Parts: sequence; C-alpha cells; structure tokens
Amino acid sequence: MNSLRMLLTACVLVAPSFAAAFDNERSGFMLGIGAGLHTIGLDFNYNGVTIASDSESGIATSFRIGWGFTDQFSLYYVRNASWYRAPYFDGISLYDTTFAVGIMGVGGTYYFSPSAPSAYFLGALGLGDISAPFDSDIDSDTGIAYMLGVGYEFVTHVPVELLFLSTDIESSDLSGFNMQTSSVLLTVNYLWY
Repeated sequence: MNSLRMLLTACVLVAPSFAAAFDNERSGFMLGIGAGLHTIGLDFNYNGVTIASDSESGIATSFRIGWGFTDQFSLYYVRNASWYRAPYFDGISLYDTTFAVGIMGVGGTYYFSPSAPSAYFLGALGLGDISAPFDSDIDSDTGIAYMLGVGYEFVTHVPVELLFLSTDIESSDLSGFNMQTSSVLLTVNYLWY
C-alpha cells in the first residue's frame, strides 16, 4: 500500500511539469516519432575496393527526444533507421532476414517560422550501425553516420521529412571489410512539444 501511495504522490508532483512541457510551443522539451518509406544503396568494400553492391527498399523509422532552445531551433538525440529484408548466408544455409541500418546521434533542426506551417532544415551526426534485430545469430557492426534533410510542418505537431542518411560501417568479423550505405527516407512524424 505504501508503494501505491508513493507512486500516486509522485504522479501528482510530476504531472504539472509534463503538462507545462507540452504547451504547443517548440521551445522546451520535445519528443517525436515517425514512420515512412526508404530506398537504400549498399556498397560492400574490401581494402577500399567495391566487391558488391545492392539496392533495397522498405520501412523507415524515426525517433527523437530533446530540447527546443527557441521556437525555431532544437537539439535532440535522434535514432533513424532504414529497415529491409535481404538474403543472409550463415555458412550453412541461405535465408531472408530483416536488417536495420541507421544513425544514433545528435541532431538539430532550424525552423523558418516560430509556428506551423513552417519549412525547416535538419541534420545529425553520430554512430552508424547495421543489425538484424530479430536474428540473434547475426552480429551488429558500427561506424560513423550523418543525416541531412528538409521538412515541412503542415499543422502543429505533424511534419513530413525528406532525409538523406549515409553510413560507413566497419566489419567486426573481417579485417579490411566495410559497408557504405546511402538512404533516402520519406517520413511522416508526430512531435510532442
């Protein structure tokens, strides 16, 4: 019973600060999610020479959490990913699996207007990765990544973004082997602010 009482007290004390955070102004706390479509080009390199290339398409996802310093500028943690299905050879058999290539890093947005409707630029720099999140037998690899894009917030909280995401990922299994990817993502997002 004491735990329930403590939880209710915490909710009563914290709820007003969350309510004030979501005041329909871009300055202050912000949280965003989005989904859409992408196309991705993959170049597989060994010691600087391209040995194979592939092109895929699939679902794109977007997540951000951060702070609006003004109604026109915000900084945030960002996680964007391109999801696709492709064949994978595990040394014994060939099968299809789901891969995610993305960026985890620091992003920023500059809006041309302090309120919707408004166009904006955004960018991010961080850790690039490739993983097969639903297949525990495939190791994840990391590298560097950047993302650039434009967006348009048609109505308050609902922007559409066109993004370019590039990664350069080193293999942890094979020395001298790396993968470079270039994705174009189109996402519809919802931003709480």
